[in-house]
Amino acid sequence: MNVLKYIEFLRTHMKTLRNILLLYLGVVIVFDFFLPRDSAHVHYWFDSFPDYWTLFSVIGCFVLIKVGKGIAHAFLSKDEDFYG
Repeated sequence: MNVLKYIEFLRTHMKTLRNILLLYLGVVIVFDFFLPRDSAHVHYWFDSFPDYWTLFSVIGCFVLIKVGKGIAHAFLSKDEDFYG
């Protein structure tokens, strides 16, 4: 029963939750910018750029979500009078 109360609390405070998660994402990006890069251990030329893998993963996540929603909408949605 506590899980339901927790989910309801999160649903009523959706903007606050979104802002907290965006703040967390910004902190991770800033933290990754200040991590030292050892040029002797880079495997690819773009490994030496600060924040490359962080930004790559964030952009990739958004792209996967949008593509998944688009595919689901294209294949799963039906006309309004489909069942009628």
